[in-house]
Amino acid sequence: MEEREKNTEGAKAAAEPRDRLHLALIASGSGTDADSIMTAWENGCIPEIHPPILISTKKDAGCLEKAERHGLQRMVVDFRSFADPDRFNQELAKVLQSFRTDLVFLVGCIHKIYPVEGTAMYNIHPADPHRHGGDKMYGLAVHEHVLKEILDLLSRGKRSLEDPFYTFPTVHEVTLDYDGGDMLLRQAVRIPSNLIQDLFAGKIEITEAAKALQQWVLPYEWLMLPAAVRMAARRILEERKGPS
Repeated sequence: MEEREKNTEGAKAAAEPRDRLHLALIASGSGTDADSIMTAWENGCIPEIHPPILISTKKDAGCLEKAERHGLQRMVVDFRSFADPDRFNQELAKVLQSFRTDLVFLVGCIHKIYPVEGTAMYNIHPADPHRHGGDKMYGLAVHEHVLKEILDLLSRGKRSLEDPFYTFPTVHEVTLDYDGGDMLLRQAVRIPSNLIQDLFAGKIEITEAAKALQQWVLPYEWLMLPAAVRMAARRILEERKGPS
C-alpha cells in the first residue's frame, strides 16, 4: 500500500505543469491580504501558480472562511498549541515541505516565521520596514510609528503641514531578522493631508489616526500583493530555466 501511494504521488507530481509553482499563504487574522491573492488567482490573474493553500496560525480566524469561499485547501498550525516559537516553526516547515511548497507569502501573519531552505518566502509590511519594522511592529503599531515620526518632524520644524507625507508598504524577503530581507516591491502612498492636520491639531488621537491610516493603506496592499506573487514566481521560474 505504501509503495502504491508513493507511485501515485510520483505520477501526480509528474503530471503537474512544470511551469507552475506551489504557493502557501500564511495568515493570522481576517485574511483580507490573503483574499486579494486568492481572488486574483481565481480570476486567472496569477497563471504561474497552482491553487494556493491557506495556513492559519490561529483557530477560527477569518482567513480560513475566505479560503473556503474560494474553494481552496486550508489548514491550521495554531501558534498557541506549541511550547515555543521554535517548535511552532518546526511544525510549519514540515507542513510546507509536505505540500512541496515553492513560494510562501506572509499576509497578515503576526508571528515570526523562520526561513525554510529551498522555499522562497516573502512578507508584506504596511510601511517602510527599515524605519518602521522590528519586533512587535505589526498592525496598528506600524501606522502609529509612521504618524509619530511625522509629528516629530512637524514639531521640530523640519517639515510643514503644507508638505506631502508618504508611507511605503513593502513586500520583502523573509530572513531571520525582523523585516530585514531585500525588497521585492514597494509603493509610495500619500497620506491624506487632513489626517495629518487633524492629528497635529489634536482633533484626533494617535490610535484613531492610525486606524484611519491602516484603512487608507490596505487597498494599496491588495493591489500590490497579486503583482508581487507574480514577480516572485517569475523570478523562481526564470532561475530554474537558466540562461537562454
